[in-house]
Amino acid sequence: MRFFTKVFSIFFAAAVLFAAVPVYADSSQAAVVIEQNSGRVLYAKNSDWELPMASTTKIMTAYLAVKYGNLSDVVEVSENAAEVEGSSMYLEKGEHITLENLLYGLMLQSGNDAAVAIAEAVGGSNQRFVEMMNETAVQDLGLSHTHFDNPNGLPSDTHYTTAHELALITREALKDPKLAEIVATKNKTVPWEGKDYNREMTNHNKLLGVLDGCVGVKTGYTKAAGRCLISAVSRGGMELICVTLNDPDDWNDHKSLHNQLFEKYHIEDILSEDQIVDKVTVGAGILGYTGVHPDKTYAFPVCDEDKIEVDTDIEENLHFPISEGDTVGHGKVLVNDEEYGSFNLIAAGNIDLVKPQKGSIWKDIKQSAGYIFSFWKDIVKSELSK
Repeated sequence: MRFFTKVFSIFFAAAVLFAAVPVYADSSQAAVVIEQNSGRVLYAKNSDWELPMASTTKIMTAYLAVKYGNLSDVVEVSENAAEVEGSSMYLEKGEHITLENLLYGLMLQSGNDAAVAIAEAVGGSNQRFVEMMNETAVQDLGLSHTHFDNPNGLPSDTHYTTAHELALITREALKDPKLAEIVATKNKTVPWEGKDYNREMTNHNKLLGVLDGCVGVKTGYTKAAGRCLISAVSRGGMELICVTLNDPDDWNDHKSLHNQLFEKYHIEDILSEDQIVDKVTVGAGILGYTGVHPDKTYAFPVCDEDKIEVDTDIEENLHFPISEGDTVGHGKVLVNDEEYGSFNLIAAGNIDLVKPQKGSIWKDIKQSAGYIFSFWKDIVKSELSK
């Protein structure tokens, strides 16, 4: 059964004829912006093109480090890690440093040396860690256009991803509170073994403290990949992740994309657990009736042009009696005909099958009509309260 289609369509479509179409500034070869909670794509440009991603690779390296490593473990830096080329946190062979501080060097300083040290510590070897990166991409995240050859993003013909899949990796990584804390850090001081001074690290992400609500996440550059950037911005209960690949004007493009999309979209409570969305009746309500509600709450990014629909499907062969809290069906949320979520339907009350007494038919019909009126009153009240 489809509920809310008319309600939401009228509400959101009312402004369609008058809505301004934004002109997005974007100099990238490929880009995407997604909303963190739902994963909904709000903007895309060549987002499925397979391209090199330079040091934005390190978001996957960091994700595996927090997933499989112990941040308090002390790592001994190998010669292989200390001598890796490119951007560096200046690790020295034989130096001892915690995995947590390596992560700061990885994400703030974009240390290629930190990436190899992490790989060897967490994976047992650089090669095995790269295998873990690819296994995670395919098996855990379901990515089909991403392949890693190293943990730091140094150029390789078979080291690539897409803007969209890189956004999905970032979305998963930012669910870890510690990693979210690290990428939002502007400056960090960590001990430097063997020195009488500390390492002072500054985040390469220039949007931190400049773009309102920016909470990360990673820069990248090689001659082969061009300028690559992932940024995350949180405003008004909504967090957006923006990815650009090979973008010569990435700082300005990210500012423009975030500002325009935050202006266009807002978080809407599409569905709530205390909302009656359908009903179960027996014998047209004569033998029993109860409303049903979803088992979860959905908050989605929406704009004025969106058509939001909620489909519900009551199970055909229910076993009676039904008790409050029983699962009696399923539903799904659709945005512009694309499914974005599913849920179970939960009975809001009890249905005990009671055979009607002789001569009480008109009383039962009247009671049934009262049940139905009460149900629709709950529906209208729920919608008007939004």
